[in-house]
Order: sequence, then C-alpha cells, then structure tokens
Amino acid sequence: MLVCVAAAGGAQAGVAQSNAPSDGRVITAETITRSHAKTAWDAVRLTVPNVQLREVHGQPARIQRRGRASIYQEDQVRVMLDHLPVDDLQVLKQVAASDILTIEVLSGLDATTQYGGGSTTGVIVISTKNGRP
Repeated sequence: MLVCVAAAGGAQAGVAQSNAPSDGRVITAETITRSHAKTAWDAVRLTVPNVQLREVHGQPARIQRRGRASIYQEDQVRVMLDHLPVDDLQVLKQVAASDILTIEVLSGLDATTQYGGGSTTGVIVISTKNGRP
C-alpha cells in the first residue's frame, strides 16, 4: 500500500486528501513548483513519498513501493499519464514539470477499483494541464 506523509492535524501544504477510501493524496502544482522539478520523473521523485525510483544508466527504469509486502508480489507501481497507462517510464522525462496539474497517489481499494487487479501495489496518476477535457 502506498502511504503518503500527512502532518498532524491535517494534510501537508500542497498535498490534499482525496475522497478515496484508501486515503489517497493529491500533490498540487504548487508543491511540484516548490520542489524545483524539471520533468515529470523529477516531480515524482521529489514529491511522492514511499516509492523508490530506479534508474539504469541515468534513464528511468522502474518505480516500486518501498518495503516488500511479499516475496512473491511484484512491487511495481502502475503509472498513468492523463489516464493512459505508461509502459515506458522514459516518457516521464519528456513531460515538463511545469505542465503537471496534479499527481494523485492511489492505493488499496481505490487503486484496484479504478484501475483493476494489477494495481494492488498502487497507482500514480499524473494529470497535465494539456490533458484536461
């Protein structure tokens, strides 16, 4: 389960709590701007807690949750960009952080309800300003 940091007495500044039953979090554009991220990959690396980002030869390779729940379970987190699945994480290096509207972190029941059984380890949903209907 992906768990985001919450300050005592409410959500952190720039991190809003969603109505998700799994206590999902929405990271706002202001938080992303304050992180000084240049790409979507940097924004995820700098603002989404409790995930590990792996790079191979300086290129995005894998996002997985911290701590293994099982020796059998795959800990790869599903990434959605404007509600489309991202299979090649290199795409996140091509999206400017300034174009990101929100990053929503889903886990548990909410992740599997919205994105299916393959999302048990969590989902990171990146919404861009250009991807809004």
